[in-house]
Parts: sequence; C-alpha cells; structure tokens
Amino acid sequence: MEKMILLQPFGLETHLSIKIKNTMKNIITAFLLVISACTKEEVEVAQIPLASKVELSFDTELTYQEGVKIKVTKVEDSRCPQGTTCIWAGMAKVFFTISDKGVSKDSSVDFESKPIKTTVDLNGAKYEVEVSDVLPYPKDATEINQKDYKVSVTVKKL
Repeated sequence: MEKMILLQPFGLETHLSIKIKNTMKNIITAFLLVISACTKEEVEVAQIPLASKVELSFDTELTYQEGVKIKVTKVEDSRCPQGTTCIWAGMAKVFFTISDKGVSKDSSVDFESKPIKTTVDLNGAKYEVEVSDVLPYPKDATEINQKDYKVSVTVKKL
C-alpha cells in the first residue's frame, strides 16, 4: 500500500495513491454486481403473470408480476388412499391466503378430483382461484407431511 503524505500548514493530510483508488473501485464494482444479481433474481421470481397455472409448495408465497400474492397455508387431506376401498372418495381441503396492496384474505377450496374454483373479494377487486391438482395422492394409511404437498393453482382477476 503506497501512501503519499503531504504536510499542510493546518495539519497532516493523507492522499491515497492510484493503486489504492483502483482497489477501492474494484471492490465497489464487485459489490454492485453482487447487489444487481440479487435484484435480478427477485425480479425473475415476480415475472409470472396472473392467469398462469403454477405449482405451489406448502407455506411458499408467490408474487405475480401484477403484485398479487398467494400462499398455501394448510392442506387437510381425507382422500381415499390408493390401493384401498372406500365408500367415499374424500377430498383435499386447501387453505390459502391471497393478498394485494397490503390487504390479505384467507380462503379455502374443497378439491375432490376435478378442478375447483372459488372467488375472493379483495381491495374492491374479485379474484378467481382455481385448484386443479393436489399432490401427492395418499397411499395406504401413510400420513403426508404438510411440506410435501404441491398444489396446482391458477389466479385470475375478474
């Protein structure tokens, strides 16, 4: 590290050499590149438009490019497990939170085997939430952990 020292009448002033200045520029440039990479990743996550079918994991919030957010908060699964005989096919009740501009609303749908829709009023706008699949499908009497569920969802603004 080179330093040039210059004596002034009112005190001592230290000037950084060109090498130190270039090193600082490189550090700042690297820092800005790291920050811009993080920002770009966040923007890519938000590039999904409304009306796109997406697969949501339990407790993962998705933000659409329009700013609307959806999050699956719970799945209650009473579907008849594969390989068993039941008198009722059962259903998977999917609980979710939808939010827009800081206002949130909790709702749910009862998914049996065909896509099911519900309408949610939020901030003076109506949104249609369609659940078209809930995976995995139960097998035997094995309980499925909440974090293992994947829910296929489509959100549309009406």
